[in-house]
Amino acid sequence: MKVVLGIISALFLLASPFVLYWTLTNHDVAVAAITLIAWVIVRTIPILLSAKKEQRNAALQLPAIALVFAILGWAFDNGTWLLVMPSATQATFGLTFLRSLSGTPLIEHFAKMVKPDLSVGELGHCRRWTKAWGIYLLVLAGIGLVLARYATLEVWTIYVGIGSYVLIGVLFIIEYVVRKISFRDYGRNPLDWLLSKLFPALRSDHR
Repeated sequence: MKVVLGIISALFLLASPFVLYWTLTNHDVAVAAITLIAWVIVRTIPILLSAKKEQRNAALQLPAIALVFAILGWAFDNGTWLLVMPSATQATFGLTFLRSLSGTPLIEHFAKMVKPDLSVGELGHCRRWTKAWGIYLLVLAGIGLVLARYATLEVWTIYVGIGSYVLIGVLFIIEYVVRKISFRDYGRNPLDWLLSKLFPALRSDHR
C-alpha cells in the first residue's frame, strides 16, 4: 500500500509543472493558483496516509511551501510566484541534506538501512556525497528561479518538468558508479555485472 501511495505522490510531483503550464497558458493566474492549491491538497493525501504519526509534520512541510507560493501568486496576480514553488521545494531538499551534516548525514542514514555496518571509507563517502547532493540541489533550484523570472513559460516547464530530473539522474548515476568502483560491493543488476567485469572486486589472499 505504501509503495502505491508513494508512486501516486511521485506522479503528482512530476505532473505539477505541466499542470501549471496548462493553467497559466489557458487561464488567468487565479485559476492557476486555485488549481495548484487543489493539486497540492490531493497530492498531500497519499503522503499523510503513508507517513507515520511522528513523520507527519515533516511530510506537511513541502505541501505547506507550495500552498504559500500559490496563495502569493493569487494575491499578487503574478504567475511567477507559482513558478517559484518547484525551486523552493528543491531548495528545501538541498538544505535538508546539508543540515544533516551536523549529525548523521542523510545518505549515511539511507545506506545503513541496506548495510548497517559501514566501513570508515563508506562513512566518508556518505558524508561527501550528502554535501554534494545538498549543493547540487541548491544549484538546480537556483537555475529554476532564474528561468521562472527571465525565461519563457515553455523553457521553464521543460527544465522543471524534464531537465532537472535528468540532471538529478546524472548525478545519481555518477555517485552510484563512483561508489561501486570505490568499494567493489556489487549486486546482481546488469550495471553491477558490467562494472564488476570492468573493475573486478579485490580478493584477499587467505593462503
